[in-house]
Amino acid sequence: MIIHATDIETQFNPRRAVPNVDEHSARTQQLSHQARLRHEGIYNLRYGLGPLATLDVFKAAQANAPMHVFLHGGYWRGRDKSDFSYLADALLPHGITTIVMNYDLCPQVELPAIVDQVAQGLAWVHEHAADWGADPLRYSASGHSAGAHLIAASLARHAKATSVPLGMPSSAVLISGIYELEPVLSVSVNQEIRLRPDQVAAMSPMRHPPCKPVPLTVAVGGFETRGFIEQSERFAATCASQDANASFINYQGCDHYTVMRHFESPEGELTRLVVRDLLSI
Repeated sequence: MIIHATDIETQFNPRRAVPNVDEHSARTQQLSHQARLRHEGIYNLRYGLGPLATLDVFKAAQANAPMHVFLHGGYWRGRDKSDFSYLADALLPHGITTIVMNYDLCPQVELPAIVDQVAQGLAWVHEHAADWGADPLRYSASGHSAGAHLIAASLARHAKATSVPLGMPSSAVLISGIYELEPVLSVSVNQEIRLRPDQVAAMSPMRHPPCKPVPLTVAVGGFETRGFIEQSERFAATCASQDANASFINYQGCDHYTVMRHFESPEGELTRLVVRDLLSI
């Protein structure tokens, strides 16, 4: 698909494509506030040196529980882990220790540094699983939007792996991500992201072989822009064409933000994907 320059802003800036974005943010903040009242958490554990290199842990009741880490979106320059505490409502009832991770944001740091940091954070979670009574061998991850990109970019560093790389999750669910970063150069938010043309190739998971031992589920909302839908379709197909275990799901009726409603309850479709993957490990 060829996207004209005048249309890139609409195709790749969800705030332009989806009305009432602030209402979606307020909703998830309220859900997360309520979740923190219901579930005891271990907050602001530091996994790295950056000012936002922290994470929150919601421990499952049983010992040796599987664990799942989530990375938020915000185009690498916004949002916070506290907006997504509500994932504990979805995963704790299944006995899954739930970890919500922050990372440093643009423009204070550049995107390659964020990918480095996220890879460090994923490894730190694996290393410290026993601190929370979790099982490091049953470890999965998911991310939304920029968070999906960061997980994909971290895994792309292990293209030659023949088994799950040490410290990496054993499966991943990527939700509404962007995997080819060339369009970002022409989107207005790049004034804050400050992505440079010389960084695009290295930071685009679409251009790198996948980490074959880690199964990927690539999900997107059916009401998202064609730009986001095509990127998800093409990334899943590219990974599968290189013999990776990658599947694609289109959630009809969902936009870039409402797709995450499938992750709000124990019965949600995204919740079920995570549960399925962890039970298969």
